[in-house]
Amino acid sequence: MKYAFVFTTAAALLVFLASTLQGLGWLLLWPAVSFAGVALAYAGLGPGVFGKQPDGRMRPGAVLALLPYLGLTWSTWHLARILSRERPHDEVAPGVRVGRRLLPGELPGGTAAVLDLTSEFIEPAGIRGTCRYVSLPILDASTLPLEQVVPVLRELATLPGPIYVHCAQGHGRTGMIAAALLVARGDAPDGRTALASVQRVRPAVRLSPAQTHALDLLSEALRRPPAA
Repeated sequence: MKYAFVFTTAAALLVFLASTLQGLGWLLLWPAVSFAGVALAYAGLGPGVFGKQPDGRMRPGAVLALLPYLGLTWSTWHLARILSRERPHDEVAPGVRVGRRLLPGELPGGTAAVLDLTSEFIEPAGIRGTCRYVSLPILDASTLPLEQVVPVLRELATLPGPIYVHCAQGHGRTGMIAAALLVARGDAPDGRTALASVQRVRPAVRLSPAQTHALDLLSEALRRPPAA
């Protein structure tokens, strides 16, 4: 709920400024609506607010409504990409690489599938068009219900080729889902062991309390045989 509070507060302040300034100040209602939409997503409406589609694109209406927030987020991502000394991606187990959202040309050669965990980014066509692409949108620092995640990870665990798992920067969402994937593949006995393996090669991986709890539940579910 922290994110919901932050974006609700930002939206309220922008509405107040718009009503105070008036004139061109009314233009501030657009970012106010944008931040209010993001607040609603974190308050319970979920990642669907962003309009992320299975093919990695976002619905134009969602992009237009959320553009002030998205523009800030996308610009921050590019700045972080330029300034970061962290590698774009790392191999955490044979056939499993994790990292940040990549630009065309940065995807490791031979990748068989890409698992995109972002809800707030459009996946570059040069990435989703080169191999199997799977979109599993998750809000930053958040989780998804088990029934949405477990089938995806079970299926990806059976793929023979290398898999690339990413969110925006390759830290929270990526750490949680990649660790669960290692459990699904049999590369680790439980989520905490799998997470430690991920963090050894990508030390900046950090999970929120909700993601840590979700990883425990995911690893427990993935260790059970699939229902007939």
